[in-house]
Order: sequence, then C-alpha cells, then structure tokens
Amino acid sequence: MSSSLALVEREAVREQMERVLASHFFRNSKRFRDFLRYTVEHALNGSTDDVKERTLGIEVFGRDPNYDTSLDPVVRVSAAEVRKRLAQYYQLPGHENEARIEYPLRSYVPEFVFPKSNEAPIVTVPPVPMVVESVRATRQRRWQLVFGILACCVLVSAFVWWKLPPRESPLDRFWAPIQDAASPVLLCISDANSPSAPMVNPPPPDAVATAIAALPTWYRHAHVGFGDTLALTTLAGLLGNRGRTFRVRRADEAELRDLQEGPVILIGGRNNPWSVQLNDGLRFGFVRDANLRYISDRNNPASKQWSVQGTSHDPGAKITQDYALISRVIDPTTGRPLITAAGILSFGTEAASECLTDNSCLAQAQELAPGDWKHKNLQIVISTAVIGEDPGKPRVLAAYAW
Repeated sequence: MSSSLALVEREAVREQMERVLASHFFRNSKRFRDFLRYTVEHALNGSTDDVKERTLGIEVFGRDPNYDTSLDPVVRVSAAEVRKRLAQYYQLPGHENEARIEYPLRSYVPEFVFPKSNEAPIVTVPPVPMVVESVRATRQRRWQLVFGILACCVLVSAFVWWKLPPRESPLDRFWAPIQDAASPVLLCISDANSPSAPMVNPPPPDAVATAIAALPTWYRHAHVGFGDTLALTTLAGLLGNRGRTFRVRRADEAELRDLQEGPVILIGGRNNPWSVQLNDGLRFGFVRDANLRYISDRNNPASKQWSVQGTSHDPGAKITQDYALISRVIDPTTGRPLITAAGILSFGTEAASECLTDNSCLAQAQELAPGDWKHKNLQIVISTAVIGEDPGKPRVLAAYAW
C-alpha cells in the first residue's frame, strides 16, 4: 500500500505526522509519539510485516522478547488511545484539508488519505460561430427562462432547508440526553474488587476466581479487564469528539451522590454492582445459573437463548459467542440519564461500546424499536462472534423502548 506512494506523498505524510506530534494531543506523551512515529515510518517504507503486536511491544515499549501479550495489553491499549487522539485532532477546525493518518480497527498499520484538490479544471471554450441575430435572441430568452427556474428552485430549497430542522441520525438520537446535559459525564468501570452479580445457583469452584479473591485489595484495585478498558477508551473517545467533558471512577468507589451529579455510563455487567442494580426490574437483565450466564427476557422467562457456558479464563471452555446488553434510562433514583454497556463476558462489553459509537448498529435497533428515542427509555440486546481473543462486529438481536 504505502510503499507505492510517490516521494512527494511520503514527504507530505511525514510533514503531517510532525504536525500531529506537535499538537497537544501527542506532545506530552512519549509512548503515543513513539507508537505513531514507528508505525508511520514502517508503513511508508513498506515494511509492514514488522508492525505486529509483539514487535511493537519489544521495539517501541521495551518489553522482554518473551513477554506474554495476553497479560500485557500495552500495544492494544496504546493503539486505541492513538486512534482516539487522531480522531480528536482531525475534529478541530482548520484540519479538514490536511492529509489524514488513520488506523483501521484492529490494525496497527496506518493508512493515509490525501485531501482532494479544490482547483477546477481549465476548460477551453471553442469560438462560437456567428448566428442570425433573431436566433441568438431566442436562445438568450430560452437560457434566461432556464436560469430563472433554477434560481427559484435554489431559493425554495434554501428556504425549506432553513425552516426544517436538521435530520438526526440514530446515533444522535441515542446520545441526545447525554449531549443535552450540562454536567460532566461519569464513566464508571469495575475492577477486580467489584463483587459479582447475584446468581441462581452457586458455580463449581473456580481456581482463577479464588486466586483473584486472595489478592490484596490494593492490588485488585489497580487491575481492570482488558475488554472493559477498550470499552472505556472507545466511549471516552466518542464523548471527546462530541465536546463532552467526563471523569472516570471505579464502580466500588462511586457513591449515589456521584451518580446524582450528572449523566452516567456504566461499563461492564456482571462485576459492576451499579449495572446489576440498574437492570434489576427492567425487561432484559443478567442471570447466572452455576456456570451458565445469560441475558433473561421477562416477556419470555423460560428462554436462555442468549447464554454463555463457562468463563473466558477457563481453558476447557470454547467461547465462540458473547452477548451484551445496552440500556439507556432515566434513573428513577437520581433523575439523571444513565447508560450501561455490559457484556456477559468482556468480549460483549467491548462489542457494546462499538455499537454505541456505530450509527449502523443503532439504526438496526431503531428498526426493531421505532419511536421517540430522544425521550424514551431503551434496551438493546446484541451478539458478537468471538474470534481468538477479539470480538467481531456487533449484531442487534432485540430492542425495546418504553
């Protein structure tokens, strides 16, 4: 791809990279600057085979050659943050016509998009032969009539456009209660200290869960699931692009008064007590029966079709599908808009955050639950295929508005 760029284009990309690195989004972060410079230079040189997670971890972040990428997500988290900061940079006025550096989702190899030239092509008009004056006058009247009609159409269209409100997308309608609120948004994420959701039957002994519970409280406070971290990064990026300020709290440290101060986004389901409390009493909610976790439907309580057997850290379990629940309600306790992005496992949580930033995903939900999305409560059930350690594209299964 980039190795075929002309020399002038490669130099243009390098100049653009330096502009980006000099911006306040990057100039104070050595880690993100090094990631951007390394990947861009390798893409320009055509050596994209070196742009892999392990290589980046070793050469950019100084990790040991034998480090475990599943336990140390520094490359994935850094890539997500760089992608978010680039989006924020290009959202600022004055950057619309600059060359763009973009990272496709789940890729560390950047792509480059150059602005289109605004210069109109020079058209040579051949000389017009002499015509009879009466014919010329007839043609002039005909063109005057055409131009008059066109001018009227333009004026009518401009008037209609000015009078009618701009058409809102499903993404705009879903986020309207958050966008209209004056207070900062609270992003609430669970850590390894957060208690699990109530269960119907206790599961068999889980060696990993037992080992985590035995760790010191201060150590568990510092560890958040990787899928939840990516969801946090994705949603924070969307809020930043929409000009919303936000703050982040751990779920077990957030108090009711924190939730009363403004809009809240709860990330994670089974280990986020606030998510469990919110979904209690709604149509869709989480249930755990021994090692079976599923999203229940009060309109069809016998169904367990949206279920996952086992855990993501169980070597015997083959997780190929995960499910997630998105809720947006006016919390009756606080009176504030409250959103949850919660998967049965962390794959679903990550997919839920992607759906919340994807207009096409929310459009699927609006087709299943049409109506006044700006003022109603909403619940959306999604599924995602699990490929290795990554979730696939979210797919809407059910939606409910009331």
